Amino acid sequence: MCVRCFLLLCWLGSLGLCAQPKPGDLFREYSWIPEMVKSENGRFLRVGGRLDYQINADHFPADRQKEGYIPLEQYVELTGAIKAEVVLEKVGSHEDTKNLRISINGNPFIVLPEAEGIPEPQSDYMYHFYPVSEVPLDQLNQGMDNSFKLEVDTTQRWNWPQHLIYGMILRIYYDQKLVPENIKLAGVVPGQALVEQVKLSVSEPSKNIRSVDYLGLYDGLNYEGDGIYRQWHYHYYRGKISRHIGSAHMYPFEVTWNTTWIPDQTEPLQLAARIIFNSGLIYFTPPVTGLSLDRDYKVQLCKPFDQPKNWVTREDEFESKLNIEADPQSIEEARLYWVSWSPCYSNGVYINDLKVFDKEGPCYDYMAHEVILKDHSVLRSGTNIIKTGKEPLHDGQMVHGMEVQWPGIMMLLKYSIDN
Repeated sequence: MCVRCFLLLCWLGSLGLCAQPKPGDLFREYSWIPEMVKSENGRFLRVGGRLDYQINADHFPADRQKEGYIPLEQYVELTGAIKAEVVLEKVGSHEDTKNLRISINGNPFIVLPEAEGIPEPQSDYMYHFYPVSEVPLDQLNQGMDNSFKLEVDTTQRWNWPQHLIYGMILRIYYDQKLVPENIKLAGVVPGQALVEQVKLSVSEPSKNIRSVDYLGLYDGLNYEGDGIYRQWHYHYYRGKISRHIGSAHMYPFEVTWNTTWIPDQTEPLQLAARIIFNSGLIYFTPPVTGLSLDRDYKVQLCKPFDQPKNWVTREDEFESKLNIEADPQSIEEARLYWVSWSPCYSNGVYINDLKVFDKEGPCYDYMAHEVILKDHSVLRSGTNIIKTGKEPLHDGQMVHGMEVQWPGIMMLLKYSIDN
């Protein structure tokens, strides 16, 4: 690719950076997942390198069969639209793979942004991240005739650039005047102290509602893979919302939120709901603000630091660090959390050189881990070293190894209030 073309792509991409939906937004989401084409048995789409995606040409519009465009195959409603964006479920896969980009309907490529919370160059780290870029509305077509193409730079330090894509969402925003009902989050009020079990609902449940997703803004586990711990916590997995407070699909659309493992907060929490109407419109309600936690114990989120590059256990032993604030003797419960890829090839997780976990989960696929730490004696006040073992050869052959995705292995600790 020529330098001028690359700079143009970067410029177009930089124009399109925008955040996830915020309270007050009205939008629709059109999801594409690899099951819609013949790729890796529907698990994911490989973009770049030797296994660059091979799509059944019968799926393509006739004029793009040789260009690699994937049809969205959904009716896109642009009436009243004010903005559009795409969200990708992206696994970094092979390190030094750069500039994932998307073309919509044959238009110029838009470069997807990297996570701001990962050190530069982000391509040196393992991560599962959800980049968002704006798409000019004039690049989209009303109706069924929309398609997209993905690619990455062809250069990579060992000649195999590759990202894995688990899904793509096209999101169309509309004028807020089109909100079909005067509806808001119910069950909590501004400034409330939240107990362990919080029943959430909406102010006007009706037959016009298909489902409700409940979301929280607070300092919590970073499953989003961007290294940002305080945000509206949720992400997508194969096009569906995941790792949020919960969803209700039947009247009266109530969810009970268990706050037991929400970490102690230095700033107030906020709660909101995504109301999905039968029309497909989604409304992000105004937040309920100034919330706090009311309980007789403490929960510390231990955030890993000194995360190594290219954390793939076939390569070597790797380690990062965690800080524990209180006396470990006072810990009542401890849990480890991380996101991995191909965890069947784990060769153990160690805390301060003592093994606390062996392996679980699939080969060549994603997993979010939650491991209860049974032996608290491995923990110590101050800095703790958390390490993964090197995966040995299998029958004399190297296997993939487990990837530990950014931000690494996190820990939640529960203490009594007296400590």
